[in-house]
Amino acid sequence: MDVVDTRLERILSAAGDAPSVLNTQPWQVEVADGTVRIRADRSRQLRHADPHGREMLISCGAFLFNARTAARRESLNTVVTVLPDPDDELLVAELTLEPGDDPSEDELELSVAIGHRVTARVPFDDQPVRSDVLVAVQRAADREGAGLRTIQPTDPDRPKVLELVRRAEAIAAEDLAGRDEEAAWTRAASGRDDGIPTPYLGRAPSNADAPARRFHESVGREPFERDSTLAVLSTPGDSPRDWVMAGQALEHALLVAATYFVHASFATTVLENPTTRHDLRRALGLGGYPQMLLRLGNIPWPEHAPRRPMGTTA
Repeated sequence: MDVVDTRLERILSAAGDAPSVLNTQPWQVEVADGTVRIRADRSRQLRHADPHGREMLISCGAFLFNARTAARRESLNTVVTVLPDPDDELLVAELTLEPGDDPSEDELELSVAIGHRVTARVPFDDQPVRSDVLVAVQRAADREGAGLRTIQPTDPDRPKVLELVRRAEAIAAEDLAGRDEEAAWTRAASGRDDGIPTPYLGRAPSNADAPARRFHESVGREPFERDSTLAVLSTPGDSPRDWVMAGQALEHALLVAATYFVHASFATTVLENPTTRHDLRRALGLGGYPQMLLRLGNIPWPEHAPRRPMGTTA
């Protein structure tokens, strides 16, 4: 393996640390003629919860942002074309790597954060995220073309948001096909390199006002914090291109948050239901379309969910 191949291997390995819905890791990579092609993997799509592939493409967008960030750590620039082939909807992006300047201090810090960013499904410190940190996180999302609407404990819209989350989860609890799909990815056997092993789910919240997702496979209950920060990531439109944009904005925001030791978990059920997604948009007066609901807070480093080897095809 030559130097270029070694650098590419490190870039793709870092890209594979991206968050994805239920840790499905729905991406494939092809390398040919100096171009890296990121493809969505339909076999890893949540066909019931995500029939249009919105969350799948958000996950792939997060992978793309990690690849861009890791490339800068290698003193490489990326020329990126998103959805380059209208006849190939699974071709998410093409990247060409070019020699670049040494990374800046901020770029290095962001690339290091890839290894620190972890989805945390356990209670956070019972306090909101500092305002200066939220400004930095919002700016990161804005740089990728998305918006981040924060919802602090005193926000008058917060009770309505939590009500919609609980309503969506109650509806989903009666959907046997949806429960089976979730279980397939949250009963991950020991040694499996995708999905969320049951211990990583944490205990279910025992308090109804906890701003955290409830998983059917969680074992045990415990009280969660009430005063962590919520945030809704939105995009101007609601097309596949917007979904890829949302993934890049999400990961940029999460990496900046990780530099402040702030982690996130996600409440995706409320956005998987078209009715509650519409109601959430209306309740918050969003001009764009909500793509992700985050819970942000401080916690000691949790464990990483497993990752599958980042192989490529030629």
